[in-house]
Amino acid sequence: MNIRPAFSDDCPALAAIDAVGNPSPWSVKQFASALAQSTDKLWVCETDSVIGGFIVWQDILDESELHLIATAPEYRRQGIAAALLEHWFRHAQTAGITRLLLEVRAGNAAAQSLYFKYGFTAVGIRKHYYSLPEGGHEDAVLMEKPC
Repeated sequence: MNIRPAFSDDCPALAAIDAVGNPSPWSVKQFASALAQSTDKLWVCETDSVIGGFIVWQDILDESELHLIATAPEYRRQGIAAALLEHWFRHAQTAGITRLLLEVRAGNAAAQSLYFKYGFTAVGIRKHYYSLPEGGHEDAVLMEKPC
């Protein structure tokens, strides 16, 4: 398993992974735009030179907010998401970050369980935050973790 910065050539693979599990996936253009931002950090996790997952976060002053984390279905349950989160945590320690933030779909119990395991606490709800492809909306659970 190798974690490295994402490159523009990775954007199609990142968009493809995101499209599998995210009801509101980012486009190739959105990934490319994030790569161009100095505050956005995009990292990929490779297994045998194949991207198995990725993480996107943004640092703002002394806080860091997770925007996306995803694992390709064929690489799930192999520790990729955990490795990417731990990479984010190490970055936060060296960058002077005091608080980590994220939001997660209320119905995504697996992700919430992972975040709780790593010390995040639920601090609020954003009602009807996520649009659903079939119509309607889903709440977001706001979570944070002090560094």
